[in-house]
Amino acid sequence: MSLQKTFACAFIIPLLFVPILTWAQTDFVVKLSGDTLKGTVKILTHEQIERVQVAGNGMKTTFTGLQVRSVGKDNHVFKAVKYENTVRFMRVIKSGYLSLYAFNIDSQNTWNDLFLTKLDGTGLEVPNLSFKKILGKYLSDCPDVKNRIDHGDLSKNDLDRIVDFYNACMQTKTEAMNTRPADPDVVDSEKVLAVKNLITKVEAENFVTKKDALDILKDIASKVKKNQPVPNYLMEGLKSYLVEAPSLTKEMESLVELLKK
Repeated sequence: MSLQKTFACAFIIPLLFVPILTWAQTDFVVKLSGDTLKGTVKILTHEQIERVQVAGNGMKTTFTGLQVRSVGKDNHVFKAVKYENTVRFMRVIKSGYLSLYAFNIDSQNTWNDLFLTKLDGTGLEVPNLSFKKILGKYLSDCPDVKNRIDHGDLSKNDLDRIVDFYNACMQTKTEAMNTRPADPDVVDSEKVLAVKNLITKVEAENFVTKKDALDILKDIASKVKKNQPVPNYLMEGLKSYLVEAPSLTKEMESLVELLKK
């Protein structure tokens, strides 16, 4: 075999395996506990809470959107998002303080509809009409981003950039809060105790967003112990996760009011 043919075969053979490796990729479902199930994944439409089915090792298991953290299917990641009075699986486009998703409003597999969510639990379907007014108001906690939308510097065609700019803004605000000088001798023991008590009560409950609530409470506890301000998005996020535990509403509201002082 000539040197040229040998080189050609060496180049072509690896390419032949690329589709095989791609086809062999396994879809997955990540449960709230963090456990990952791999297999053939189907997202099942439902009027209220959509479901996901994973089949593997001769077994089929179905979960509601409230029982999973994320779903991997066809090289895309999906998350369950509250939409009006339903929970829908939406395809992740960008994640951060502000996340952007695509979804099917009519279940036709077109993925043409877009939805935004913040870490504080609020969401907004990206509007076609009154885009500047509605989106500017939604992102008003970052004045620079709002002003650029209001003045037409950023339009609906710039949605990816808007998400990036907003997330950069929130990151800067959070870093600025975290770098404020703190006096370790004046740590508010009342706040420390209130956070600790709520963590204990959350651990004793059983609800679908329990782990998320505990993760946020641990972040809050860390900041309180360092005498650092607690960002508003953490407090709003805590509220959204504890909606599933109404027995803790009073303690949560008391803590939030205390943290604002």
